[in-house]
Order: sequence, then structure tokens, then C-alpha cells
Amino acid sequence: MAIKTRPIYLILLPVFFVLHGYLENFGFISVRDTALLCVSYVLLTLGINLFSYFFFRNWTKAAVITVIWMSFFFFFGALHEFLLENVPIRFFSRYSFLLSAIFVVLIVIFIILKKIKKPLLRSTMYLNVLFLVYVMIDITGIAVKVIKPGEQQLSVYGFARQNQYKTCDTCHKPDIFFLLMDEYSGSKMLREKYHFENNLDSFLLNQGFSIQTNSRSNYNLTAFSMSATLNMSYIEGIKNVKAVTADDYATCGILVRDNEVIKFLDAHGYEIVNYSIFDLAGHPARVEQSFLPLKTKRINDRTLFARMNKDIGWLLMTWYPFKLFRRNYILKHRDNNLKFQELVEKSAREKSSKPRFVYAHFYMPHAPYFYDRYGNQNDNSTIYLQYKTDPLIPHLEYLLYTNERIKEMVTAIRQNNPGAMIILLSDHGYRHRVDKTPEPPHFFKNLNAVYFPSQDYTGLYDSISNVNIFRVILNKTFNQRFPLLKDSTVFLADKKSSPP
Repeated sequence: MAIKTRPIYLILLPVFFVLHGYLENFGFISVRDTALLCVSYVLLTLGINLFSYFFFRNWTKAAVITVIWMSFFFFFGALHEFLLENVPIRFFSRYSFLLSAIFVVLIVIFIILKKIKKPLLRSTMYLNVLFLVYVMIDITGIAVKVIKPGEQQLSVYGFARQNQYKTCDTCHKPDIFFLLMDEYSGSKMLREKYHFENNLDSFLLNQGFSIQTNSRSNYNLTAFSMSATLNMSYIEGIKNVKAVTADDYATCGILVRDNEVIKFLDAHGYEIVNYSIFDLAGHPARVEQSFLPLKTKRINDRTLFARMNKDIGWLLMTWYPFKLFRRNYILKHRDNNLKFQELVEKSAREKSSKPRFVYAHFYMPHAPYFYDRYGNQNDNSTIYLQYKTDPLIPHLEYLLYTNERIKEMVTAIRQNNPGAMIILLSDHGYRHRVDKTPEPPHFFKNLNAVYFPSQDYTGLYDSISNVNIFRVILNKTFNQRFPLLKDSTVFLADKKSSPP
């Protein structure tokens, strides 16, 4: 029988890894994207098996060393998280120890396999049965979710459980440009905490904007903040605000994708233009990505190389052997920022038969800090180092660079589409810890400026938070009667992160 003699586990292992990730992120990743990732990992595993054969000249031994190596590769993230959460001695969760230990284990197994003369039939059958059982368990779990899908862990009950809006057929429908600047602090906070005078305010006031100087975001993490902002409701169902999980982030992605602002505007005949890092229903994100679909990043991020790239890639990129991988995911943020600005200005020039909602999400002045205030690009070593340390001065320098990009976009919109509404908002403030305050209030002090062509800013108020901004705008523009929610903040913290 093939199950006793053939290393079918070389295919079952990557299939199990991808299926398990699909089950954990059910509803967020498409079957097509999952299949593409699965095929890619199967081919990778078989390729390594072929490479291993040249050392052993024995397919069974090559398969055993391959499955051990690929198990480290696939499940490194799970192992790392387990050590971080359960082993108090941080030395054992550091990359210097883990990578050395993995290397030693592989060398020892390699030597043992070279000396073994037996055909390893028991090992083959055991691994085949083991991974076959795992695959069947996950297939069963997926089938259960398909047949009886449960409610999402997180919800925005204020809107999601009832349709509270009505369409306004007689209302004027201006183009709306929603420019989201990630981690941009309000000018009042910058002045009071860092003695920094922001030159953007005078420009915006001269352009006729209303600036809400005491605005706050409702959450200090982007995915949660954008979920609340675009759904005009607080998020319910977060089990532990001090240890939000990867599943929480994934669910926020679904909440953003199916958000109520988009549903409302779609019902009013708006064309949705998405220049953001998030998917919107029917309008996928336009970000640079590899040949693998972006959504599979939820699965791929747990692998060894992805985890290394995330945690210590900034350091590896400064070392000569790793400069081959210079264009990593960090540098893609720079290209996306430039691309989104170009697309926003292009949209301002274009005419459309339908009103448009243009959502552009810029990863600035959030680190990494690619440029100084004058637009001079920083070298890669500096970029990666600052990305991990997030110092104040480079942040303020990058904020001044960001201001010039904002001015260019606002000028282009005002000149080419003077009847458009502009919402200039940030998801949270600068998250730089200057003291040991457990829940720093300055994390929430954000940028909030709105331009109405009518210059009538009735309804806006100085201390408005993100959860109410679209309630006010939709009430005013489309004659709605959404009640305003209490403006409050919720401090969130990730589960234990990996040490550098």
C-alpha cells in the first residue's frame, strides 16, 4: 500500500498547514487564494525534497529531513508564540537561540539519517497517517463552518443588526475624498507634548477647512479604529483588550470590508474608489503584492521567513548577505504612498457621471520614515533602524514631509474638483511612549479636518471622535438622523510581541 511505503506526507504537510490557516481565517480568505498558496507550498516542499535527495541518494531519507525542515518552517510562528507566552526566560524565545537550536537539530538528524540502514517504513506510515488525520479534521471543521456559519467574534451592533438609514433622492451628492493619514497626531497635542508647531493648520484654514483640535480616535490600533470609523459604531466582542489576537485583527478586516459607510453611499448611487490598504466590498485593495494573494498573508505570516522578516528583517537588511532581499514589505509602504497620491490627484482631475467616494489610506507619518522634511530619501539602514525604535525627531521630520504631500493633494482636489468634500483624518495619534503611563492619552489625539464646499460646519464640534465623524457628515449631507454616540476611547494592546 502507498500509505506504508510512499511519503505522501510531503504533500499532506503543506495541505494541512494551509487548510488549518484557512479554517482559522474562515470568511476572510477566498478558496481560490487558498488553493494558490497551497500549490505554492506543495511545490516548495517537493523542490526541497529533490534537493535533499542529492545528499542521501535515498528518497525516504530525503523525505524525512524535508518534512522536519518544513515543519520548522511552517510552524515556527506557533512555536515562537508558545515560548513567548509560556516560558518566562526570554532567552529561549530569542531568534539567536531558536535559529541556532533549529540548525543544530537539523544537523544531528542529518547525521543520524546518514547512518541509518533501515528503510524507515514505520516512520513513513506514521507520518502519512498523522497528517492525513489532521487534514481530515480541518476539512470537517471547514465543512461545519460552511454548513452552519457562526456570527463573527467582533460586531458593530449599532448598525450591523438593523438598517437605520433611508435614501435621500433629492440631496446634492458631492464627490467625497477621504484622506486617512496613519498615526498623524493632532496639532494641539504636538504643541503641548512635544513643543512642535505644525505648519499644516494655517494652510488648511486658508483653504476653508474646519479643524477639530480636540478630536480623538476611539482605538489606538489601526484595524480597530478604522472598523469603528467606517461603521460609525464601537466594536463589541473583544475578549481581552489587553491581548488582542490575530483573529481579532482578521475580523476587523471583515468589518472594514463590509462597512456601513460604503453600504450607505452605495445605496445613494456613489462610485466607490478604494486606494487603501483594506479591502472594501467589491473594491479590493490596490497595494503592491507578490504573486501570492494579499489575503493569504494571514496564513503565510506564521512561517519562519515571514516571522523573521517581520521581527528582525530591519536588522537583516543592513547585513551584506541579506541585501538581496532589499525590497521587502517595509519598502512597499513607500511605493504605495506614492502610488496612492498619484491616484488621488488623478481622480480629482477626472470627471464622472456618478458621485464618487475616494478612500485613500496613507501609511504616513507612521514609521518607517522614508524621507526627511525636504523629501530627501533616507538610506535603508536608517529606515530599518528607525522603524523599530520609532524616535521622535525623525517622526516629526516625516510629518513635515507628509504635510507637503497633503497640501499637494488638497490643492489638486480644490482646483480640479471645487465642489468636492474633503475629510482629512488619522486613525490614531503618534504612539511614542515618553513615560510609563499604562494607557497614554496622547495615543488617541488625532488629526481631524473637514472641508465642506458650503463652508457651513454646523454639527461638527471640537471634541468629536472618529466614531461620530461620518454620522455628522451623513446627517448634514443626506438629511439623516443618526444619533451621536458618546465620545470615548478604548486602549488596546497586542498579545506579547516578539523581542528583537
